[in-house]
Amino acid sequence: MTEPTWTPEPQADATLEENWLFRLRRERFRSTTSGRSHDYYVVHLADAVNVIAITPDRRIVLVRQFRAGSRRDSLETPGGLLNIDENPLVAGARELREETGYVGDPPQSLGTVWSNPSILSSKITTIVVENALPVAATAFDDHEELQLVTISESDVYSMIADGRIDHSLVVQGLLTWMAWRDGRLRLEHDRDAGSDRSGR
Repeated sequence: MTEPTWTPEPQADATLEENWLFRLRRERFRSTTSGRSHDYYVVHLADAVNVIAITPDRRIVLVRQFRAGSRRDSLETPGGLLNIDENPLVAGARELREETGYVGDPPQSLGTVWSNPSILSSKITTIVVENALPVAATAFDDHEELQLVTISESDVYSMIADGRIDHSLVVQGLLTWMAWRDGRLRLEHDRDAGSDRSGR
């Protein structure tokens, strides 16, 4: 990995807001090319996990919930923020059970990406849980009101195309899963396991 083209000047940094969810900071960096300094605004947020849960009859488990940023309901894969130093596989299985009551095979990771590296410090890991079945009661957080929805895996592309699924991190996770499922994305654990990814 190449060295960054801007280096931090931490003596000029300042915390502007801090609460239970995030820390907003002004952070100054200097260009190694021009020598100019610039203030950036960075939201420090916990890492997250995105769960692609597939039932034995090849349906995808989703939840519908209100999102204040868009001021509308959003159809999404289950998921949430990680606790400090929490394994995304553990967190994802927990979030799936709490939000939907579904439990399935041991989760597999499809990798981690930056959520929005221009302003967020957080990353999101996409995991897959096959053979998911409803076996438990849901356990929503105090502020959560979720509606369970399942869709056929064959409908994922069309629902992304027509905007019924439009949360960018959810779209990214679903497209990554479909590329992996179809053999167009090969991960390290695929080579180690040599298993059939289709679940069919």
